[in-house]
Amino acid sequence: MRITRLEIEQLPKVELHCHLDGSIAMPTIRRLAQQAGIELPVSDDDLRQKITAPQDADNLLAYLAPFDFVLPMLQTEAALELAAYDILEQAQKDNIRYMEIRFAPTLHTAGGLTLPQIVAAVTRGLVAGERDFQVKANALLCGMRHESVDSILTVVELFADGGLTHLAGFDLAGVEVDGFPEHFAPVLEKVRSEQIPLTLHAGECGCAQNVLGAIKAGASRIGHGVALKDIPESWPDLAANKITIEMAPTSNFQTKAVDTLANYPFKKLFDAGVRVTINTDNRTVSDTTLNDEYEKIADWYDLSETDFRQITRYAFEASFMSQEQRELLAKEF
Repeated sequence: MRITRLEIEQLPKVELHCHLDGSIAMPTIRRLAQQAGIELPVSDDDLRQKITAPQDADNLLAYLAPFDFVLPMLQTEAALELAAYDILEQAQKDNIRYMEIRFAPTLHTAGGLTLPQIVAAVTRGLVAGERDFQVKANALLCGMRHESVDSILTVVELFADGGLTHLAGFDLAGVEVDGFPEHFAPVLEKVRSEQIPLTLHAGECGCAQNVLGAIKAGASRIGHGVALKDIPESWPDLAANKITIEMAPTSNFQTKAVDTLANYPFKKLFDAGVRVTINTDNRTVSDTTLNDEYEKIADWYDLSETDFRQITRYAFEASFMSQEQRELLAKEF
C-alpha cells in the first residue's frame, strides 16, 4: 500500500547528499547577507528567484547560478558555522537522524580564511546543531573539478589534520566532463592510499562510463548516477558490490540529467537490487525538503513503507558515519 505523507514525516531518515551552499534557509540567508553587508531584494518572492534554480533550467550550469549569489555571504567563520547549524535545524523537521553535508573548502577563501579554519567553522556548526537538534552529522569535503589537481590535493591533506573533527569522506563536484576519474587519478590515488571514504558525483550529466570509472577509482557511493539508465548490464555488479547511488529526484530533473519520468531509472535500479537512496542535493536551490523528495518518489512509484525503510537502510549502511554513531543509531534503522 502506498505510503502517506504523515507516514513519510514519521519515518527516521538518513541523508547522504546535501550541499551546504545550496541548502541554507531564506531567513538565514537574510542574516548572512546582513553580516556581509550585502543588499538583498526586500520581497521574499524576489529573493526566492535569486536563490532557487528555475524549474526549467536549460542545463547544469543554469541550475548552479544561485550558488554564485550565495557564496559571497559564506566567507567568514561565523557565516559558515551558522550555515551548517541552519541545515541541521531544517533536517530535524524531516526527521533526519543522520546526515552528511558536503562543501568545497576552496570556495570560501575570498575573505582570507585558511582551509583548516573553513573546515573547523563548518564542523563547529555541526557540533552545535547536534547539540540542539536530534540529528547526527558529518562533513564531506569536495574538490571542485574546475580546479587543478594540486589545489584539490590540499583539500585531501586536511584529512590528516588531527585537530579537525567530523570529517567523514571526500567527493569531486562541479561540472562533469566525460572521463574525469582519469583526469583526477593522482587525487583519487591519494584518497585511496589514505583510506578516506569516497563518494563521487558521476553520471549526473556526463556519460555512464564515468560511473564505472568512479567505482574503479574506489568510490563506494555515486552522486546522482542517472546515466546508469544507459547501461543496465552493469546493474547486477553494482548490486553485488553494494555500490550505493545517491539520487535526488527534483534536482535530477532540474539539471536535465533526465527528461521524462519514463527515463528516470530510480525504480528500475531499486527493483534490480541496486542500492538507491533519496536525497535533496540542494534544499534551497531545488526548493525542496527530504519529506518532499520521499513523497515525490511515493507518487511516482506507489512505494510502500517497507520499500522506504529498505531505501533508508541502504543509506544507513552506506553512510560514512563512525562506528560509535552506527551503534547509537542502529536500532532505528
